[in-house]
Amino acid sequence: MKKITVFALLLLCLALAASMVSCQSLFGGDVTETEMGWTCSCGEVNEGKFCSECGSPKPEPGTTDAPTEAVTDVPTDKATEETTEKGTEKPTEADTEPVTLAPRYDYFDADVKADVTIDASVYGDMQLELPADLQVTDKDVADYIDYVLFQYRSADNGSTQVKDKPMKLGDDAFIYYKGVIDGKEFEGGSNWDAATPHKLGLGSGSFIPGFEEGLVGVIPQNATKESPVEVHVTFPEDYTAELAGKDAVFYVAVEYAIQYTVPAYNRETVEKVLQYKGEKDFYASDAAYLSEFEGYIRTTLEQKIAGDLEYAKTSAVWEYLTTTATCVNLPQLELDYYYNAYLEEVEYYYEYYSQYGGASFKEQFPDMDAFARNYVGVEEGGDWKAELRKIAEDMVKKDMIVHAIAELEGLEAITEKEFDDEVQYWVDYYQGYMSKDEVLKNFGENAIREGALLNKMQTWLLEHAIFTFETENAA
Repeated sequence: MKKITVFALLLLCLALAASMVSCQSLFGGDVTETEMGWTCSCGEVNEGKFCSECGSPKPEPGTTDAPTEAVTDVPTDKATEETTEKGTEKPTEADTEPVTLAPRYDYFDADVKADVTIDASVYGDMQLELPADLQVTDKDVADYIDYVLFQYRSADNGSTQVKDKPMKLGDDAFIYYKGVIDGKEFEGGSNWDAATPHKLGLGSGSFIPGFEEGLVGVIPQNATKESPVEVHVTFPEDYTAELAGKDAVFYVAVEYAIQYTVPAYNRETVEKVLQYKGEKDFYASDAAYLSEFEGYIRTTLEQKIAGDLEYAKTSAVWEYLTTTATCVNLPQLELDYYYNAYLEEVEYYYEYYSQYGGASFKEQFPDMDAFARNYVGVEEGGDWKAELRKIAEDMVKKDMIVHAIAELEGLEAITEKEFDDEVQYWVDYYQGYMSKDEVLKNFGENAIREGALLNKMQTWLLEHAIFTFETENAA
């Protein structure tokens, strides 16, 4: 189980946002709507809000490269930079400076369960639902195979421009398009007035589902700007907020096509073109061989989203528990700790980007309040400090629930091995920069115990949850 970096030693992953940011498409490519993201200390890139995975501040400022003016666009939709695996970056000397921890409340010395109302029936058999797109389906496997085969297509007649033959999957269509929703054109949905047509590989998966398929069978000379073909599509639910789930009509004119042939999906292609080496020396049939290959593809896709799936499970657990349990007498010391940590983070990054962000940043964020509202994720005119207080409150409730369940289940005591494992984790994380004694000195014994408990309880709670997946057409 991956943990989080030093500043967030005492935090478990908590879903503070309604939805998860997906940084890669099914085939591993970056999402097309690239926006500036803020990198959290756990390694996640979020939407200009606090990290929805761990709720923690960012890494130490000295480890962050100064942004250029070109990357200071307001983070509005979903961040798309591929993030590194949490906990794998080699720390710099700046990361290993002695840590001065703010005063913290001692949960171990308190009867936390007296302030938390939660029954064992609530957390002992949690029935939780995960997003449908985190389950690899047969269609996902077939789509991926089609995508791979597309990469091995061969030209029928070199670069000959074809206008009088129906287009097929594999062809390059050179098109002009104009998108309309509810009778009105929408921003970013047209290249109608461009000097040159857009090159689109039919079957490449470059455009939203249904668009490329809608051009199959179209004869280019019959799809002109005077008489364009209509392609009806629905934007995916995880698309940009303005377009997600909406029906649209694209009017498409095709200047010409260059035709290609995609290899047929059969054993010969998989063996000779894709060069898949089967696990067995003998297969009773080609179908058996292809079934094994499809299983390999399924495993590959599952590995691609394994981190997202683990995150979604953790998020579902904490969203469920924090909305089900009732917590009273929240310790003010902890509320202040989280609030002040987040406030300092916002203030630091405003100063940091004000210095290095250039004129574009200053134009977008003329003052601290404008920056903070965007950074925290509240609407124009919203109270961003109130949002910080809510985040701090959610984190304290989460910590209280952890200790309450641990008390009720007799799991709060930390064994010597659990303590040592926690220390060793941080020794390994710092790759020789900090010894065991230095970890103890910089973090403190109680913080080590807290980290060990939180890690143990997260594992325990995940084992007591049953996860199912939403259906694709669920609201």
